[in-house]
Amino acid sequence: MVRVNSVTSTQEGIKTPHRIELCEEKQVKPTRNYRKRRIISSVSIKTENELDEPQLKKTEVNSKPLKASNGCIMTNGTASRSRASRAAARSADSHKLTEYFKEELKNTKVEPQPSPVEKITKDEVKVNGNTNHKLTEYFPVRRSVRKTSKCVMAEKMRDFERAIREQREDGLQVAYFKDKGRGVVATKAFQRGEFVVEYAGELVGVAEARERERLYAQDPTKGCYMYYFRLQDQQYCIDATSESGRLGRLVNHSRTGNLVTKALWVDGPRLVLVAGTDVQPGDELTYDYGDRSRESLRHHPWLAL
Repeated sequence: MVRVNSVTSTQEGIKTPHRIELCEEKQVKPTRNYRKRRIISSVSIKTENELDEPQLKKTEVNSKPLKASNGCIMTNGTASRSRASRAAARSADSHKLTEYFKEELKNTKVEPQPSPVEKITKDEVKVNGNTNHKLTEYFPVRRSVRKTSKCVMAEKMRDFERAIREQREDGLQVAYFKDKGRGVVATKAFQRGEFVVEYAGELVGVAEARERERLYAQDPTKGCYMYYFRLQDQQYCIDATSESGRLGRLVNHSRTGNLVTKALWVDGPRLVLVAGTDVQPGDELTYDYGDRSRESLRHHPWLAL
């Protein structure tokens, strides 16, 4: 460190009333806290006429601080600012990203996540650059066609109702047999449980049926076409004695017949003949009348066959 405290003089003989003082030594790496050289005057400054030059007074500006539009207080450099004002100034100088980039509205609607099965079907799995395909993309999935017994019975009942209302008698033909007279022969195959023909006639009560049966027995030219049956805990009788052109009344009796009777309620009590076994074309259609009384066997011995 070098200090020059005495008044020095130059070669021209003019005195330099200044003292040069180095406050710090040279540093290898300058830091932020280095001090500048200061010129400290030891005596008052004199002019060439040996007159003391008056020192200039520092003028103070007593102006009020200005308030900016953003709420910050602007000073002239002499007034000190508070910490709050400095923080407000820094926040005013800062900028938001929304000033340069448009803010996108967030979609508040939450979309439901797809199920794992749907996600697998939509997404394609790629392995080694190749897309794997499922076998179901080329061949349809085989669905079960099995039906429960309840569904089968419901479909069969709907078929019976349509056949009764349409008076269906397809695949039947009238034929003549020795010792029996007229009968019915199948012209097409019928599967077991399939509708064949309706036993159509006049529906009468039991009391009236007994009275008609007594009157029919007095006429040997008339046959027995009375059929008694029960439905929903009530007994009915269908009288098919009168010629009507319906083929159900002409089906003959056999204790080992290939048809069975079935009572249904379709717009009232109905009696239909259903295939008890598989029927082939040309087979005679027969069913068991069910009458085993002595009087009936005496008048109609073929009931025992």
